[in-house]
Amino acid sequence: MHISMKNIIFLQSWYSEITDNWYSWLKVELDKKGYQTHFIDLPEMRKDVPDMSKMIAQIEAFGFIDKDTTLIGHSLGCLLAMRLAEKYVIDKMILVSGWDFDDLTEGHKTFWLNKIDHTKIKSHVKKTYVIHSDNDPYITKITAEDMSKRFGADFILVPNGGHLNAKSGITKLPQLLNVL
Repeated sequence: MHISMKNIIFLQSWYSEITDNWYSWLKVELDKKGYQTHFIDLPEMRKDVPDMSKMIAQIEAFGFIDKDTTLIGHSLGCLLAMRLAEKYVIDKMILVSGWDFDDLTEGHKTFWLNKIDHTKIKSHVKKTYVIHSDNDPYITKITAEDMSKRFGADFILVPNGGHLNAKSGITKLPQLLNVL
């Protein structure tokens, strides 16, 4: 009998390293729990205009997205998670400080070649969670709650967490561990 192992792919935020923010803490915690973790450094994320198709190709080259995969995205990494969830059937998607609307920022233009397909994502993902702060300087709580509703996701509020990054004083995110 084949026993499936929970597979977690983490997708970093714009201009970040894979060791920034709470990412290293999360990797240690997930490894302790015995998850198969993939914290892939995406150099494209550190460019002024990251190329989404290059990042998707880099992730797909590893060949580890399957029905037992959990995608965790932070900020711009959430959009990457959504684009992967449009293509693959997965177990969970956890969106931290994310958004799902057309973004007119020049740096994000490669992510908006077409609208997010919420219906397809909902049919591909067993369970979605949105983790957000009530004082994020970039994405309002209402915006995140609306995204949560569009995905039929559980909404988890982190009080006074800013953009849920080290700059906001967040170096651990136990709320994320609670939904795995």
